[in-house]
Amino acid sequence: MNSGKIDKYVTSETIGDCWLSCMQKVIEYGSFHYDEDIEIHEILGLTVSISKPFYHDDIISSFGDPVVIERTLAKFSKGINMPDRPFTYGARIFNNCGIDQFEWIIDRLQSKREAKSATIGLLIPGSKSPNLPCLTTIDVKIRNDKLELQFFFRSQNIFGRQYANLLALAKLQADLATSCSVTVGSMQGYIASAHIYAFDLIEANKVISGKQLTIKDRYYSEGPLSINTRTN
Repeated sequence: MNSGKIDKYVTSETIGDCWLSCMQKVIEYGSFHYDEDIEIHEILGLTVSISKPFYHDDIISSFGDPVVIERTLAKFSKGINMPDRPFTYGARIFNNCGIDQFEWIIDRLQSKREAKSATIGLLIPGSKSPNLPCLTTIDVKIRNDKLELQFFFRSQNIFGRQYANLLALAKLQADLATSCSVTVGSMQGYIASAHIYAFDLIEANKVISGKQLTIKDRYYSEGPLSINTRTN
């Protein structure tokens, strides 16, 4: 762990650049803790800003696990059924307790273009499920004819999931912008627990050093006991 002042801000142009910088931050400034029985390297309170959050990204195409990307984009989609997952973001966005929150955002912005309250939550109050959404809040605002998106993650697996999460959010942002007849603005967000699992640190260092490889997700085979497929 770096013993100096912790820099918890990442400002980048693209999603790929953001991902690389976030990995670098966690590796440089993070400290070791545990997620159940598995060690993680973690920063509390990482803030990110992406000026051009396009959901087609050369860095992600080069390094990202295509299965993770495909499944994450599906997980954010309307009407998707994923029996192997306890929930989908698509259901929480498009059918949360019977409410289509995507359309709710559009209605709110169309009725008041300068609205500060086009904000949705993805948690079910009082849920006792052990599997809660990592992404809990999405906020959008129209400023200078651009749709700005902000988010809050209670937790984010930076190496294994962040790149796919950000691509899916960028797709959602683009769809909202189109529906509101504006262009895409920036994406900004706050990650309460930004972490890399210890079993991913070697590959994370390889990616940020520029070594060519396509990463393979190991979360379900090497991750915490409660989700580890070797024990369930």
